[in-house]
Amino acid sequence: MTRAAALAVLLVTLIAPGGARAAPPVPPSLKTLESSAEDLVDVALAGNRHGVVAGAGELSTLANGPAVASLTRAGVPRALIGRVKERAGAVRRVAASGAFVRVALAANAVSGLMAQLYGHFHDRVPPSVLTLDYLDREAQLRSLVGERTRVSAAVKRLEPTWARLRPTVVAAGGTKEAAAFDKHVAAMKRLAGGPLSGVRGEALRGLVLVDRLEGVFTR
Repeated sequence: MTRAAALAVLLVTLIAPGGARAAPPVPPSLKTLESSAEDLVDVALAGNRHGVVAGAGELSTLANGPAVASLTRAGVPRALIGRVKERAGAVRRVAASGAFVRVALAANAVSGLMAQLYGHFHDRVPPSVLTLDYLDREAQLRSLVGERTRVSAAVKRLEPTWARLRPTVVAAGGTKEAAAFDKHVAAMKRLAGGPLSGVRGEALRGLVLVDRLEGVFTR
């Protein structure tokens, strides 16, 4: 291949149709950061202090090292990167002696940034799926500490987030999954004003349904 031909191939690879630069794939370090925050929620809810401290340390290392480097190279705004570092630091500060549910909430706050971060990259799963996961988890955790106002805020965000994503799910062949999530959103709205145990149980069901939505795009 001549040098000119090689350059042409490179340009086709880097430039998307319409002249826009194609988004790079999600870097492994960001995927690891996402899973680390999500896993830490489960470890905290299991009451594993050693695991919480170790997980918080790993999360902080990722947020201040490999992940930051990848995000910076991709042009992610410095302010957003700063919020990642700040929230990971908050997890580490409460990990050693904070209430386990507060550790879980701090870790979920890191997860709350993932949709924005993933939006700078190309991935088969739409970033708003991550938002749905965060919101259901937030409703679950806020219900555990009796913060009804924040439960209601999470539920209120769930409906418009889902409404924007729904056509994409259906277009990808997820009619069945979309119908199930429709029922979930309606149930969350109905239960939000009642006993928090009800909304907590439905939020847990929502987390399972979010995994199925993700599967629509990866099967």
